[in-house]
Amino acid sequence: MSSLLRFGPVPTLDWLQLRAGSNPLSVTPGPLPLLGLPLEARVLQPGVEAEVLRLSFRLSLAGLVIGTGEIGPAQVGASDQPLSALVALVREAMPLLLSPPAGRISLTLRLTGLLRFRHHLEPARQPDLPDRDIWHLVPVSEQVLHELDLSVARSDWYDQVVQPLGLGSQLLIALRLPDAEQTPEWAAVLARLADAERALTSGEAAAAFGQCRGAVDALPGAKKHIFDAIGPGPDRDAIDALTLAVGTYLHSGRHVVPETGGVLAGEFPVGIEDATFAYNLVRLLLSRIAGLVLPSPGTF
Repeated sequence: MSSLLRFGPVPTLDWLQLRAGSNPLSVTPGPLPLLGLPLEARVLQPGVEAEVLRLSFRLSLAGLVIGTGEIGPAQVGASDQPLSALVALVREAMPLLLSPPAGRISLTLRLTGLLRFRHHLEPARQPDLPDRDIWHLVPVSEQVLHELDLSVARSDWYDQVVQPLGLGSQLLIALRLPDAEQTPEWAAVLARLADAERALTSGEAAAAFGQCRGAVDALPGAKKHIFDAIGPGPDRDAIDALTLAVGTYLHSGRHVVPETGGVLAGEFPVGIEDATFAYNLVRLLLSRIAGLVLPSPGTF
């Protein structure tokens, strides 16, 4: 891990330093949330000018890219100065932001781009100096690894990122459902779930409710042998009971019985909010079931 990076016109000259700053992280919530990273840069050699023309970066957490961004253009002086480094966070990263790996939060910036330097030094004192008084372009290439690590305390991560982004007010979880082609025994389950999504989008609450029930009923082994792949125990009994309870709830709501041409069943009327709740509830349940009974489910 590297907490600072140094650059120069040739490998033997370190003229520009980039490091993690001491300021807190910042966020801009919204449909396209931004994460602000506290970076600092300074020139290390008197008589040298340095500019960051462009530095593109990918930000990773736990080995997964959570966003991208760009730094520059910016002129760098002899004292530490903050650089504006805004990361456009990807939607798929939100569950990881809410529940990162244990311990301190370790972020990694991988950089590529273009710098330039100009110096006014005497070549006689440093024979490897490039020509003086002219600008020299220096690429930051992918051929050489340039990674900068930032470490954040877990409590600070909550205060500076999770809470300002409002992640606690959103349902954030990476769903794990199998691919229908790779796991054909789940094809009917996934088809019913897709039909529920289509009905929900069309505003057909009862049809969405019915397709959600159909998805649960289509599980391999339903209704008594869904969890045969799990050894007996209280955890198996609990998830089995939960699955049956969800099925009972879905059956009780007013729903279109699949493949009946629109026949309605159920004890209480359902609206779009009920159907949306049922759809998300079933997706969560099916994701958990797939994680328990299948060897390596994919991401739906």
